[in-house]
Amino acid sequence: MLDFVTLAVKTQLNVHDLNNEAVAGNVTDIRIIEFLNENGERREAPAVSGRMLKHWHYEGIRHLIVKGSYSSVPLCAGCKTGEPMRPGIASGGKLAQINPQRLEEERNFITNCAICDIHGYLIALEGKTEQAQSEPEEGTKSKGKKKGVPIRRTSRAMFSWLMPVLGSESAQKQVLHTRVSRQQEIAEGESPAQMIFNKSYASGIYAFVSALDIKRIGAVELLLGSDQEYAVDQTQRKQRATIAIESYRLMISGQIGASLSHALPHQNPRAILVAYSENGPLPFPVSPMYPDYLNRTVGLFPKNAKFLYWGEENKLPENVKPVKTIDNIFVELISKLT
Repeated sequence: MLDFVTLAVKTQLNVHDLNNEAVAGNVTDIRIIEFLNENGERREAPAVSGRMLKHWHYEGIRHLIVKGSYSSVPLCAGCKTGEPMRPGIASGGKLAQINPQRLEEERNFITNCAICDIHGYLIALEGKTEQAQSEPEEGTKSKGKKKGVPIRRTSRAMFSWLMPVLGSESAQKQVLHTRVSRQQEIAEGESPAQMIFNKSYASGIYAFVSALDIKRIGAVELLLGSDQEYAVDQTQRKQRATIAIESYRLMISGQIGASLSHALPHQNPRAILVAYSENGPLPFPVSPMYPDYLNRTVGLFPKNAKFLYWGEENKLPENVKPVKTIDNIFVELISKLT
């Protein structure tokens, strides 16, 4: 079975709404990031955080399970409804975070939720307050010491920021929108109520890298020992790894962004380099935001790495296998999940 997969993706996005993260009143502005080019010169352009990319990978997994052909794969209540509260339970019609008392319950979290398994979680526990040993001075409050053990499972899916390719142009534009409500007109016999707001959109050629640690899917991390122990069987691990890989397909197709109902990005994939290993972890690839990232990545990776490439480059390093379609990449990766 595959141990580790990395992706280096270059794509063109026109009129996207992936990073409208600064809101002030009725104005939603775009996030601009500063960075350096290869000459060390400062540049700035629209960019998208890795948190946003990771969120849409999570949403892809959820979509494939809840609405796709993987309905038998378990999800906790929080992940099923799209809340970031992981692990989550439904109680009294509301969502609440599980508050475990023993670290050994990690096994149950993995078994009961594929997303908690793949994308991890953080539960900040707070224990009871211990009274200070000495008596407080008169007129002061007694101070106690809170005890608690946070429970954390690291993500098996890792993402870089979505960054503009060096040497390419970026564009951004703030657009005026209006929203009209007829409720006031109906109720009061007046003109329709109109709300005016501004929203920014950006365009550019971007790059991101991602890694998926397949070997650790289903693994119980809190149990120490030389042999890796898993909370789910091999069939379930393969199924979860398949969903995690397929979620990248949705991202590459443009299913990312803050306003998918009315601002699907005009996405045009330009290049995808995939490296995989059936024997241990791999380094992260050199980002496609840099020139000659293909040769640099191949020169960095160990001999056990296998490479697949789809894109515009005709002259490839000797050990990089070209494929005709993006689908060929996903078919080959999933075929290695044995």
